[in-house]
Amino acid sequence: MKPGEHKTVQARILGYAEAIGWTIVTREEAEQRRGFDLVVPPADLAKNRSLFFDDLLDAKLREINPCYAKAEGALLGQFRRLPYSQELYQYGML
Repeated sequence: MKPGEHKTVQARILGYAEAIGWTIVTREEAEQRRGFDLVVPPADLAKNRSLFFDDLLDAKLREINPCYAKAEGALLGQFRRLPYSQELYQYGML
């Protein structure tokens, strides 16, 4: 059997992430936390949805930088205004 991307890349990255203390979540949980709409066609699940776990990103930002005083969601708003990239779209990130 020919090795695929999961075995050669993804599984290793997940192993490294766990080794440094990250929590691995299921695809279903990730989709829920990113606000996917499960009643739309699969090709549109991620359309106009967050690239991040918004609540976690904001909490971690404030944890590592307690002086950050902007409103919740301010940084995410800046991220969303970044210029469009064909590469992000190509890899399903937009």
